[in-house]
Order: sequence, then structure tokens, then C-alpha cells
Amino acid sequence: MKRLSSPARLAPAPANTRAIAAACGVSHVTVSRALRDSPNVSPDTKARVLAAARRLGYRPNPLVQAFAAQARRGRAVQASCNLAWLVSEPSHRHAPRPWIRPYLEGARARAHELGYTLDSDLDAHDLTDVQLSRVLRARGIRAVLIPHLAWFDRLPYQDPALVTVGIGENPVPSPMHTVLPDYFRNLTRAFDHLLALGYRRIGYCEHLFQTVLSQGAEWGAFLWNQQRLPATRRLPPLTGLRPGVRAAERADRERFLRWFEKHRPDVLLTTAYHVADYLAHAGLRAPADVGLAHLSLADETPGWSGIDHNPRGLGAAAVDLASAHLLRNEGGIPVLPKFSRLPGLWVHGRTTRAPAAQPTPTPGHLDPVAPLSHGQDWVSAQFFAELAGSPAAGDTRRIPNPAA
Repeated sequence: MKRLSSPARLAPAPANTRAIAAACGVSHVTVSRALRDSPNVSPDTKARVLAAARRLGYRPNPLVQAFAAQARRGRAVQASCNLAWLVSEPSHRHAPRPWIRPYLEGARARAHELGYTLDSDLDAHDLTDVQLSRVLRARGIRAVLIPHLAWFDRLPYQDPALVTVGIGENPVPSPMHTVLPDYFRNLTRAFDHLLALGYRRIGYCEHLFQTVLSQGAEWGAFLWNQQRLPATRRLPPLTGLRPGVRAAERADRERFLRWFEKHRPDVLLTTAYHVADYLAHAGLRAPADVGLAHLSLADETPGWSGIDHNPRGLGAAAVDLASAHLLRNEGGIPVLPKFSRLPGLWVHGRTTRAPAAQPTPTPGHLDPVAPLSHGQDWVSAQFFAELAGSPAAGDTRRIPNPAA
């Protein structure tokens, strides 16, 4: 006779503000204020409350938070507070595209931290807007996250009653709150690192889908950074590649190799991993014959140099943006959409030459080669050499130009 397993133990109830108050020896009102970062609570008390909340595993209830925020504004309270991860994929696809997974993981982890439920098994591809609206309401969805990397064959869904946040540029004119990589800054950061590695002829290859996703920001950043180089070292970009389109594979490869033979870059900034195959077809290897740096590194292609967009951070930021609007009860199509651009990190891999000296590891964005922002000195030295160091240029420090 098969032995029956014992029933699972019930999970302990999550800690509430009264439990935290008891642990800290303060009132639950003080705890509530501390968790909202009220200036009426002393820093010491606030620190004790936050430490106790972490220790006791406190998770905020977004519905209660929404109730309090809306009540203060005299608005009606909704009955639920779930989020949806909404894609539009062809019906023959079942698993998420590999490069989408980390965005979803970041969003799911952040939703859990904030006390939300993230529904991630919805696909809008074969549903009308009316059908989709019914499904979302039945599931108590109040905010929708749309990763534009996984949105095909239909217009992005926006419901006047819901908060909608896109991840990546919205390819249609409809206004939408958006979290996206800082494409322009990321390319400039990559350009800085390639110059520091001694590369002199930096080329750029972009596939058509990425032009849409970045709305030309990376292409524009490359043209801007080209002006840092002497005219003889400025190379025209190669755009409009169509990786993944089988009918275009041969034509794209031949077009790429003609461009490469004519302009002879010593390193390529690219948004298409396929260029490595094109080069291999011509008997060229990275980094021995030409360097390669990708502007959106993916987990499934390890070893490349380039920019890590931090997709998990972008997914988490999308939840943060949606949560902020939920707590203010601000849904619908925004008149003034908010854009949150997150900078990426340079990763040194095996597809570019080794640096002359091993760089000292630095946390986060403290990058000594490519800082997040450049001041007037740097701009003058890079683009207006005749002004560099002059009183009109601002600071009197001279900044060496690695592109010279």
C-alpha cells in the first residue's frame, strides 16, 4: 500500500507593521511612517524599523498601499493589484525567447519584493483587444508590462483603465511609459573602451530590428562618436542587416563582406552576432584578425566583449515604474509619458584584444575608462581641439584625446 505523504505545513503569516512595532518597541504608526520614509521619524528609529522589517521578512501589501495613497487623494480604490507580463508571439512558439528570459526574471523578482503577483503566461497574439481586456479584468490585473522585444504582429495593447509600461522603445506613436537601455550612452562607453584598447578604425554594423528598437539612437551615437576621429579614420556604418531571415542570409553576408573589404575596420561594434559567422566564412577570426564588440550581450553567447544592458535591472525598473503609477492611481494612455533610461556596463571578453594593463575592478558604473557623463573639457578636447584648455572651454585642465 502506498504511503500517503504528510500534509505540507502552512507557511507562517507574513510579518505586519504591528509585529515590527513590537520588535522595535515603537507604535505601529511610527513603523508605518518609517516605512514610507517620513521626515517625522528620526534616522535612528527609521534604521531600526527597516532592519527589523528585513529580519522578520516583511513584504508590503500593494493593495493597502494603493488604498492609503488613493484615500489621501479622495479616489476610489480598486479591488486587486496584480501585474501582467504581456507578450505577442506567434502561436507556434511556447518557450520565451532566450534573450527575453532575464528581463522577465528581473521583473518577477522585483514584483515579489514589492508584494505583487506577476502573471507571466499571457499571450496577446491571437486575442482581440476586447478578449484581452476581459482576461485581464478576470485575473485582477491592474498594470501591464510589455517587452517590445517579444511583441509581434499587432499594435501594443493599452487599456485606459490600466497602467502600461513598455520595456524598450515603443515602435508605434502611442505614448507609453517606458524603461529602456541608454543606447546613446552605451555606445559611447563602448567607443571609449575600444579606443583605450588601441583600436583606430572602428566600424559599426546594425540589424534592422535594432534600428527600430533603439529608434536610431545607437546609429546616431556612432556617427557622433566618429567625429572624435580624424577624417581618414571615419568609417560609414553598415545598417539594414536582416539576421534570422533565411532568404536574406546570403545577400546580407555578401553585402557585409564587400563593406568590410572596402573599409577594413580593425574592430566592429555590432548589434548582430551573425557578423562573426560572416567573418568566419571569409577565414577571419576575432580578435586575431578583427575585434568584435556587441552592444547588447546575451547570456546564450558568452565570451563576447561589449555592453551588458543589465536586462534584469530593466525588468525590475519596469515594475518600479508601474508600481509608482499604481500607488498614485494613474492609469491609461499618458499625456506626458515617462522614460527611464538605464546605462549598461562594459564587459571585456575574448573577442577584443587584451588591455595593456589589467584594469582595477570597480563597482557598478565607476568606470575609469568610460565614465557615465563627460564634461565640457572632454567635449572640447574630443570635438573642438582648438578650444581645449582655453578659458572659454571651462575648466583649464587638458584632457588627452585617445582618438588622436
